[in-house]
Amino acid sequence: MRIKKFRCISCGGPKVNAYTTPYIMCDFCGAFTDIDFSVGIDTWNENVGTTVNYQFRKMELMQKSQTALVRGDRQKYYEFQREFWDFYYRSFPAYLPPTIDTPEKYGLYLEVCAVSSVESGFDPKWQQYGAYQQQLQNAVLYIRIGGQTKAEAASFFALAEFFIRITREGMKTFYEDPRYAIMHELLPEAVHFKMKASMFVQAWLPYLTDQDADRFLKMTGFSNEYEEVERPDGNAVECGSCKAGIFAPEGSYRVFCERCRKTTQVKKQFFCMSCGSPNEVPENPGKPIDCTRCGIANRLIRPLFGS
Repeated sequence: MRIKKFRCISCGGPKVNAYTTPYIMCDFCGAFTDIDFSVGIDTWNENVGTTVNYQFRKMELMQKSQTALVRGDRQKYYEFQREFWDFYYRSFPAYLPPTIDTPEKYGLYLEVCAVSSVESGFDPKWQQYGAYQQQLQNAVLYIRIGGQTKAEAASFFALAEFFIRITREGMKTFYEDPRYAIMHELLPEAVHFKMKASMFVQAWLPYLTDQDADRFLKMTGFSNEYEEVERPDGNAVECGSCKAGIFAPEGSYRVFCERCRKTTQVKKQFFCMSCGSPNEVPENPGKPIDCTRCGIANRLIRPLFGS
């Protein structure tokens, strides 16, 4: 079968099951691992009324935020940003990371979104970065090749290199801030960066020549989009939350349900590869786990289709 090459950032497993929301959850360890920009676009276009209503409300809140910014009113800016992010995720719930699965986590996540928006909004450096990125994007030239519109290489890669540099810098600053410590649980740095890079890659690939696309994918650490693989063996299991049927590939420990957006534990125990002792499967089975008896690190899940 032909699958999109999403590889889990935690355990290395591929995405096997079909998915209906933009966020990609691992079918082997249940970790949040990537985003599919094309599904995000489909979600955006699903209901024209919702999208139009969102655009008008966003424009209104951004204008109010800009007014607060000009006045130097951080409190009002914070209030408008929190209202915006809440409206955004209520308009498009599929865009909410699946790790945010309780009202408490949602509240913490909104707080991070609003506070970090204030910090970047009032920081001259990030304002300058944003303006320069927009300048580079406006400067991208387009040419016609074989009846298709493609981005000219030099102007595009100037934008791409700047985007990657400031994204890495922003991530480092953000995740080192103790105010945002909860994000290590809700949206880990490696996944967050991969998501931002993946969205940028998937948005620009259609506008690149084959040669430039190869260069771009190597530069961003992404390999070819699709791969032919044999469907792994597995079993149908029942979702622990909504009771829907889910396919659990052989070797899976936690599998995500697309219907209710919850993760179901497939196996509760594993046996140590060294001493054979039984151990409980932890919340994150994608990481090496020390045996409770002999202390040997066990890797429960191995990549099935290469690196």
